[in-house]
Amino acid sequence: MQRLTRFLKETGAYSLVELSIALLIIGLIVGGVLKGQELLESARLKSVLAQVNEFRLATGIFMDKFGALPGDFDHASEAIASNLQDGNNNGIIEGPGLAASGAGHEATSYWQHLSAAGLLPLASQAGTVSGAITFGNGAPKAKIGGGFTIQYSPFGDGKHWFLLGAQNGDRGNGALLTPAQAMMLDKQADSGNPREGHIRAAEGVGGHGRCLTPQGAYNLTNKEKACILYFQM
Repeated sequence: MQRLTRFLKETGAYSLVELSIALLIIGLIVGGVLKGQELLESARLKSVLAQVNEFRLATGIFMDKFGALPGDFDHASEAIASNLQDGNNNGIIEGPGLAASGAGHEATSYWQHLSAAGLLPLASQAGTVSGAITFGNGAPKAKIGGGFTIQYSPFGDGKHWFLLGAQNGDRGNGALLTPAQAMMLDKQADSGNPREGHIRAAEGVGGHGRCLTPQGAYNLTNKEKACILYFQM
């Protein structure tokens, strides 16, 4: 050790202590960057739950005020704004989610009704429609990517669910989340069981690998985007 130290001094190289300190500093910087990325990821995931709660609250207020579901409200053009598409008031928000507003496309009108009624903080995104319906233009986008659509009875339960996914044509069921991301959201606000409760996971269209195992658990061995998440209204 003495010979190595003397050699380092004679050659003007860094000492072992100096190298150790430099490596320690590098390790701290790398650790800080990774921790920062984890915090940003956690914040983006939590923002998803905040958005879903905003949608639920806005829907409840709308129903109290107008006596009908947004999108399904049959007097929206009279009671809210003349440019709105009226629904058929059958208690079901119909349509694939991202189809252009029109007969049977109440799932798109859902966001316009809420926005025009002044009940969505994301009104500028969800209520402004120009051309094709996309996330951020006719339907709200999520900070984690992709966005939200609404579906009726995807599990045969006769209930409405918010769907978080990527755009897939006129639907929002494209793979968006990794199994780990989906599980984190599920555990934060529900049971963590992807097939039960108020938050449920499913295979997203165009995903890489599987979101769920054959046993119905999150497939945490898959690090790629494979999942979509449903949140009960």
